[in-house]
Amino acid sequence: MVLFTAGVLELGIALLLGTALAEYAKFRHKAEKGWAWIATAGVFMLFAGAFSAVPIVDTYLTFERYGLKDVFAVIGWLFALIGTLLVAYEVLLEK
Repeated sequence: MVLFTAGVLELGIALLLGTALAEYAKFRHKAEKGWAWIATAGVFMLFAGAFSAVPIVDTYLTFERYGLKDVFAVIGWLFALIGTLLVAYEVLLEK
């Protein structure tokens, strides 16, 4: 079963680009922890997308049903969820 087949690389780029634009717009200083989580999610998504670029690596690093690509994509998605919730909390409630 393949959970994430396409778009993981683009999602990683979008998360990192969003973090860079938040830094450029001086919005990142309001929620530093949340943006750090989102940037980490972007790195995990980029790494998960790198498995699609080299299919032989994904073939040899597959455990029963899920490959490492799926593991890194799920971890990246969880980091993005935590980061989004932290940004919303820090911007709306604390400041």
